[in-house]
Amino acid sequence: MGAGASADTERFRATLNQNFLQGKPLDASDITDLESALVEIRKLRTFASKALNKDASNEALTRGAGSMVVKKKEGRAAVVAKANFDSSKPYEKKVVAKSDEAKKLILQAIKGNILFKTCGGEEFGDIVDAFETVEVKDGAYVINQGEQGEHFYVVDDGSLDIYVKMGGSEAKVGVPLVKGAAFGELALMYNTPRAATIKAASDCKLWAIDRSTFRTIITQYKFQRMKMYMDFLKKVQIGGKTLGDVLSASDLDHMALALERDSFKHGQVIIREGEKGDIFYIIESGVVEVQKDGSKVAELTKGQFFGEKALLSEDVRQATCVAQKDVNVLFMMREDFVLMLGDMQDLLDGKVKVEEALPGQEAMGSTKVSLELGDLEMGRTLGIGAFGRVKLVKVKTDPNSPTFALKCQSKKAIVENGLQEHVMNEKNIMAELDHPFILKYFCSMKDDRYIYFVLELLLGGELFTFLRNETQFSESWSRFYSASVLMAFCQIHGRKIAYRDLKPENLVMDADGFLKVVDFGLAKVVAGKTWTLCGTPDYLAPEIILNEGHDLAVDYWALGVLIYEMTAGMPPFYADDPMEVYEKILSGHVSIPSHFSKSLSDIVKKLLKTYQSKRLGNTKGGTGAVMKHKWYSGFDWDALLNRKIEVPIKPKVNGNDDASNFDHYADDDGDIEVCNDWDPEL
Repeated sequence: MGAGASADTERFRATLNQNFLQGKPLDASDITDLESALVEIRKLRTFASKALNKDASNEALTRGAGSMVVKKKEGRAAVVAKANFDSSKPYEKKVVAKSDEAKKLILQAIKGNILFKTCGGEEFGDIVDAFETVEVKDGAYVINQGEQGEHFYVVDDGSLDIYVKMGGSEAKVGVPLVKGAAFGELALMYNTPRAATIKAASDCKLWAIDRSTFRTIITQYKFQRMKMYMDFLKKVQIGGKTLGDVLSASDLDHMALALERDSFKHGQVIIREGEKGDIFYIIESGVVEVQKDGSKVAELTKGQFFGEKALLSEDVRQATCVAQKDVNVLFMMREDFVLMLGDMQDLLDGKVKVEEALPGQEAMGSTKVSLELGDLEMGRTLGIGAFGRVKLVKVKTDPNSPTFALKCQSKKAIVENGLQEHVMNEKNIMAELDHPFILKYFCSMKDDRYIYFVLELLLGGELFTFLRNETQFSESWSRFYSASVLMAFCQIHGRKIAYRDLKPENLVMDADGFLKVVDFGLAKVVAGKTWTLCGTPDYLAPEIILNEGHDLAVDYWALGVLIYEMTAGMPPFYADDPMEVYEKILSGHVSIPSHFSKSLSDIVKKLLKTYQSKRLGNTKGGTGAVMKHKWYSGFDWDALLNRKIEVPIKPKVNGNDDASNFDHYADDDGDIEVCNDWDPEL
């Protein structure tokens, strides 16, 4: 904080002490000062924690169990964990023999954990059955701080101590882990260094499950549940037509995701004859008795439905439906259906509104060039990555040559990590995109050591750097930068590509100060749902954390986080501990700062909807619906697209080879081994 902030803090401290001493309540200005002080403290903690990575390499790859963590200098790490799920193969249940007491112990330990939040009875059963026993001797280490982990543990017997390295020493922290305690749950999501050391203080018996087994069970059940919901919906009849005839597979998928669950006890009335209603129901399990004028007229069972006319209009219930035994139902409100898919009567009548073309959705012109490696003159290193480095280059024979960024990736390192398909996917996606606000890809080349991508050179610097220096942006600045992202989404999402790693670190300015989306390493063409856990913890959508399957909707969640972070100076779900971040994300609550305008608060809340099917951008109108939100009212989209709008920040760049906005790196990769095991077609 600067001198002004310090003076404000001193004034606030004096007022606070005086009021407390006199027993007076705080007034509105004191509360505002307290909020501002807390915001400043959190921002300082955020940037201090990022600064801890300052001397680390620009990216570091962590191997193990099909997942990786990528660290960027001073930025936040992106995480990836493969789904290990193939819907075409039969599910093989893993069962490890254990007593009923042990099963109860494990179940109690996991039920309250957020990673198991959406599990049903059968899922819990399979997860508990899959835990394996681990015997640990007194003094032995179960996990070591800094090492990679893939197991989650439940203590059955014995005691374990927790140690954390502080400086050059190791200190015991917290209370011992005893019977019923659980630890290491973050390893079930992705491979990341352990935050502490766990050491046995006596002979111990533990139960453990690994990430691959856990994710396979969860994904299998989520996939099968969604398939069942889709089958239910296809058979629902309204106005003489089935939803399977009226809705596309994509629309049915959206509707299935929007279904919520409820339960009713035996004898409980679900709907009552003569009442008005706007909720449609499908029976997931149990039996529902239908009564007309007090007499039973039918029984409905699993997969059958009632109240379907509520999707058309406010329905006057024609019968009473009562739960026979205990009943679980899926339900949807008409308001949510209209938000997602539009008016049901229009759908039944075949009135399909043609979506208007979005600005910049189509390619803006070819950017491909033909170059050979020998044509390039190597300049300084701009960054060091997991598989190599990025260098500034230009064409040797052309004194007026534009400069490029040459991404050099070690083929051997790529092969060792099994990421050949991943790298080629990134190249193919970049080659497909051509937009003023997306990093341009020009061509690829290779030799026996590297695969090379020739890319646009952006000399302005990361948005993250400017945000860190400013601490927070005005709403007008946040509107400009988020609008640039939205225009990029017009083309990215128009090609059914989920970007999946939106954050200030991946938004880079060109020399004129216009923003470009970079780093398509996590991008993927999504047909239906995909199950890979990937993204940056602060920006992960709920459906990714819970492994529910995700699509383009994750990018709109991330957009909400980005807008909030730019304007508040910190992400909406900030915490030091990743699991606490995920708990906040899944809570469904976002605290809106008092300085946010009403329209900004509204768009943030609509983008940060927990249910992906109700999230702005994933509803009817897609990206265009976000662009039409009142927060963007009056914004000149055409002027932005044509780069005829004033930029908030003009970077200092002197010439097309001025790399002063980049850190300095050594120019030698060392002895990179020849790789003859992979010869990709470029």
